[in-house]
Amino acid sequence: MKNAIAILLLAAACGGPAPEPREYPPMPDDDSAGGERLQVLAREALRDGPRMLVQRSASPVVTFRVAFDSGSAEDEAGREGVTMLTARTMAEGGAGDLTFAELSERLYPMAGRIATRVSRDQTVFVGQVHRDHAAAFYELFRDVLLRPRMEDDDFARIRQQVTTELAVNLRNADDEELGKESLQAFLYAGHPFGHPALGTEAGLARVQADDARAHRARFFCAGRATVGITGDFPEGLAAQAERDIGRLSSDACVGRAILPAPTAPEAPRVLLVHKPSAQSTAVSMGFPIDVTRAHPDYAALTLVASYLGQHRQFVGRLMQQIRGERGLNYGDYAYAEHFTQEGWSRFPVPNDGRRQQYFSIWLRPLRPETAHFAIRLAVRELRRVASEGLTQAELDHVRGFIQQYFALYLQTAGRRLGFAMDDAFYGADGDYLERMRAAWASLTLEQVNAAIRRHLRPERLSIAVVVADSEAFATALASDTPSPITYEAEVPAAVLEEDRAIVEYPLGIPRDRIQIVPLADMFAR
Repeated sequence: MKNAIAILLLAAACGGPAPEPREYPPMPDDDSAGGERLQVLAREALRDGPRMLVQRSASPVVTFRVAFDSGSAEDEAGREGVTMLTARTMAEGGAGDLTFAELSERLYPMAGRIATRVSRDQTVFVGQVHRDHAAAFYELFRDVLLRPRMEDDDFARIRQQVTTELAVNLRNADDEELGKESLQAFLYAGHPFGHPALGTEAGLARVQADDARAHRARFFCAGRATVGITGDFPEGLAAQAERDIGRLSSDACVGRAILPAPTAPEAPRVLLVHKPSAQSTAVSMGFPIDVTRAHPDYAALTLVASYLGQHRQFVGRLMQQIRGERGLNYGDYAYAEHFTQEGWSRFPVPNDGRRQQYFSIWLRPLRPETAHFAIRLAVRELRRVASEGLTQAELDHVRGFIQQYFALYLQTAGRRLGFAMDDAFYGADGDYLERMRAAWASLTLEQVNAAIRRHLRPERLSIAVVVADSEAFATALASDTPSPITYEAEVPAAVLEEDRAIVEYPLGIPRDRIQIVPLADMFAR
């Protein structure tokens, strides 16, 4: 990889110590928000300008990535969704002298695309075009960042689209995503990560175009930006991008808010999202961890997550047990950090970094009659690994797999750039894949199991379930009612023998630790 790509650091070093915290003036009070606006004084200091990463490669596709260290965690209280609306209005509302329709017409013949994505701690703008059009495309991409129109009509259109994505698509059309967002709301209640990047219905309704314009000036600035460019681009284009993004400064701009620690439960608990129309049952479970990619235990936890359930791969123990041997659902996976799937691929999106992470298990929707059994099986496996650790054979097997598989994360020049920018976000030293491979190769069984003991805490497990008959499900969970399982096809005798233990496996979650929330109340306020 080093031979194929020359990485030039054109601005401040990507790693190094975090800036010293400082105080900024609070935002002005505004009663129209229906409550206090976010009054966070403890903030990190801004960098002097953007970080710049340049990866020269032979790829004919030139990729620009501008990631701002600003996400939905900094939505103002009462205006949840303002970061999403700000970014979307910039990218989908026209730029410079061009309306959005005119901008789209300019992009079409050059097959260029400009997109944005908002997560909890980052907002990224991505531009891609063939190298023959790189210079002309860059002028359009630059204007989206420096000269967005952000007119009232475009803002209103985009706010309606985002509201529909939240209220219709997320709540009613995508139970898998609903389950994952419900888990995060459960894990981070009262925390800046506690609402979806899309916002809330009440918050979106309150945000006005002026709020989005003010939010851009306050949070999308040079001192929060990491700029990346890769491909076979014209000489001088990277330096021009650095100068241009450096102009994104204003007296209103502030550093990132310092996050509070999430509240850890003292015992397992359950959130049931009551959705009468649900034809299947979506299950997400997890707990916060003090590990990011810069932590010494990150490599070990990534290995353990792959052992339990690598995304869309049968190497994982949960996938083998729940789908492979019993055919109960489509997929069963575990993650050592927040995972957002890129499109229809098997791989995580770059530039989705978080300063605080959580370990999670995702059971892709189950038939209602098998959900209780599958939860028992997954919790049983998690508790077994937490108490017993891995064996040497298990470690060797999963290590051999991930040493090769993770290279697929970096198949394109655009993804390699994104992961290099992630290294900058976390302050991690060295190339992601090379760093991970070296760590995996050197890990001993005792080191892996010690990391498990430090960080896997099933006693603090939170479980979010999207279910149709929530009261009956709550009663069954709380009473540890047996959950017998039947199969349409023949299964091995060893599986049936193990099932006898699983159907009565005690979860130990009393009714007062099971909360039922109507679907309409999720992400409403």
